[in-house]
Amino acid sequence: MSEQKRRPKAKWKYGPLRLAMPWIAIVVGIVLGLRGLIEYQATGDPLFIAVGFGLAALGVIMFFVYRWMAKRGL
Repeated sequence: MSEQKRRPKAKWKYGPLRLAMPWIAIVVGIVLGLRGLIEYQATGDPLFIAVGFGLAALGVIMFFVYRWMAKRGL
């Protein structure tokens, strides 16, 4: 029996979503928060303000968590 040559698989330690997702969340959160501030005067509904700036805060937390994970090779 002949041995089959095995190809080494590419190891993806950091996926593209893992690198881009915090930045996307921060930008979208800021846009939603600013939209909420503008529409708050017309409608009086603070939903977009809370969701927008909450998403931006979550993006900042994701950024630091993903850096911590990358440092440990997770």
